[in-house]
Amino acid sequence: MIEIPNIVLGEIKTEIIDFSAIESESYIDASLDIKPQPIALSLGENEYKGNYYPIPIGSYGDFSCIVGASKGGKTFVKSLLVAGYLGGNANLFSDIKGHNSNDKIVLEFDTEQSHYHTQRVTRRVIEMVGNNDERYKTYSLRKYEPKLRFEFIEYMLLESEYRNNIGLVSIDGFVDLITDFNNLEQSTQLTEKLLQWTSKVNCHITGILHKNFGTSKPVGHVGSSILKKAETVMFIEKENEITKVTCEYSRNMPFKEFYFEIDKNHLPRVADYTPKEILNKSKPF
Repeated sequence: MIEIPNIVLGEIKTEIIDFSAIESESYIDASLDIKPQPIALSLGENEYKGNYYPIPIGSYGDFSCIVGASKGGKTFVKSLLVAGYLGGNANLFSDIKGHNSNDKIVLEFDTEQSHYHTQRVTRRVIEMVGNNDERYKTYSLRKYEPKLRFEFIEYMLLESEYRNNIGLVSIDGFVDLITDFNNLEQSTQLTEKLLQWTSKVNCHITGILHKNFGTSKPVGHVGSSILKKAETVMFIEKENEITKVTCEYSRNMPFKEFYFEIDKNHLPRVADYTPKEILNKSKPF
């Protein structure tokens, strides 16, 4: 074991690190049968050797992100994911499904909307699911500074009464957990925390990133860092009267792009046609 000085506010503290334990925990034995991470969210199925397997959007123990322009439909996609995970009547709106989710808590953190607008999004999910599921917990963090938002989310994941039973976490949005999205150190620390939180809690975290104006890239160093580490990256883009969702990057088989529109009840619903067909088809709502 090695003693490493840890300097805190002028005082020197010694932290003992057991590198032999890290060696044992991190070693990968190629001869062992290591199972894949269990799926938290899926969209559609893939046929392989006569069997059908769900196509992952996100796994337990990993995180994903939704990238799009301001007011471009990112929050509606988030609602589809959360509602699909909770189940109920949500599959009437899309084929997004939750796995091993029956007794899992869903935590949703909104960092930019007022209590009123956060409640509207919450009620949207409840309406899609068909009931006020007690597993679904929503928090509006707009009035707090980024450091406090960050620490509150960490508290909820690691210390709250829900810590041992969290399935899905939604953060809208990632950039509001740091003070400078172009600060390389802050961006790296946030991404590392997402990896640590998902690993410790064995949940799936999905979050929102704004893209730079005029490009498809998410904002700043934080966008680049999260893009590199995320299991799945979804890009959102409006086309004519409907919105396209594309699996831009994935460590798994990518799900097929899909389109959604907003129905007469202001709920997101996956469309059964494409922008090219929109002029030749009557709207279903």
